[in-house]
Formats: sequence, C-alpha cells, structure tokens
Amino acid sequence: MVQRESLLGAVRKRRYDGALYGAAMARPRKFDEQALLDAATELFWSQGYDETSVDDVSTASGVGNGSIYAAYGSKQGLFLAVFERYCDRRAAFVEGVMDASYDSAREAARAFFDAIIVDCSTQPGRRGCLMINSMASLGPKVPEVAAAGRRSTARMEQSLTDRLSEVLERPGDELATVSANLVLVSQGLIQLSRQGVPRERLDEIAAVSLEALPDAA
Repeated sequence: MVQRESLLGAVRKRRYDGALYGAAMARPRKFDEQALLDAATELFWSQGYDETSVDDVSTASGVGNGSIYAAYGSKQGLFLAVFERYCDRRAAFVEGVMDASYDSAREAARAFFDAIIVDCSTQPGRRGCLMINSMASLGPKVPEVAAAGRRSTARMEQSLTDRLSEVLERPGDELATVSANLVLVSQGLIQLSRQGVPRERLDEIAAVSLEALPDAA
C-alpha cells in the first residue's frame, strides 16, 4: 500500500512539474525575438557558426544570456531558429520573383538570375548565402541544417516549375529538372559573387545558361 502511494505521488509530481514546464514555455518572451534573430543572423553570417558565441549575440542584441538559453536551449538551437527563418525568407524571395507574369521560359529565368545577382552583388562584403555556406559547413554534422536547406531548395525549384509550366508544354519531370538546374546555377552565381567575381561576369555566365533553355512549346 505504501509502495502504491509512493508511486502515485511520483506520478503526480511528474505531472505537476510538466505543467510548470509547459506554463513556462507558454509565457511570452520578454524581448523582441525578431530583433534578436536579426542580430544573430548578422553574426552567424559574417563570422561563421564556430566563431560566434551566445555572448556575442547577447552583446549585439542586448538580450541576456539566460533569456537566450531559456528560449533556444543552446547555441545550436539559436542557430537553427536563425537558419530556418533565413531559409524560409530565401524561398519566399524566389517565390516573389516568380509571382510575376512572364511570356517565356527565358524571360522567367532571366528575371530569376537578375534578382539573385542584384541581391548577392549588393550585399556588404559579398558574404554569399547563409544557407549555402551553412549547408556546406554544418549540413554533414547537423541533420536539421541539411533538412531545412533541402526544404528551402525544394520550394525554390517548385516555384520555378510552377511558372515554367505556364509557358512550356513539357512533362512535369522535365520541368522539374530544368528548375533544379536553374537553382543550381543561381547557387554557383552566389558563390562566385562571394569570391569577388564582378557583376558583369555573373551576367555573362547567366546568359550562357539561358541559351540552353527551351523557349517554346
């Protein structure tokens, strides 16, 4: 009987502790999360994951270490929040470009490449793409990074496929391959920009890729 009561007491305590934990997690955060993630993004992007500490983020954002750890659990948890938000925005950026109406596949692809080239060429320090950089350095070690990068890439490819399907009568798998190639070329352009290749050269490389596109049904 005593043993049963002891067991029931332990169960009740776990439930009570769980309720307290849930209530703590549900409390609104006492800081501007978007401002914190903005500051963290700048640091992770410019310095890299290994060279950025939670202390750095705390100093840059004005949010205490304790609040950061309470919200994200660890530096990796904070980075994943930064990375997933960044990937979502990159996919949304491409989707926004593809929301416009185009008369041909080349016109749509040209608009895509132009947007990418302008975006990466005007970045301070030409630091490349946080998604590409992080997938290369962290993707093999952190499955969540690889997964988030794949989801973002898939969204970009799907956005291109949807637009191309309106101007090209091709099988779906062929359009998907064309879209995947366009995204791959765009990632190469971003990396070349990071290496300091001038915009005029990026435009020339993009133009060669455009010539390979089918332009009629």
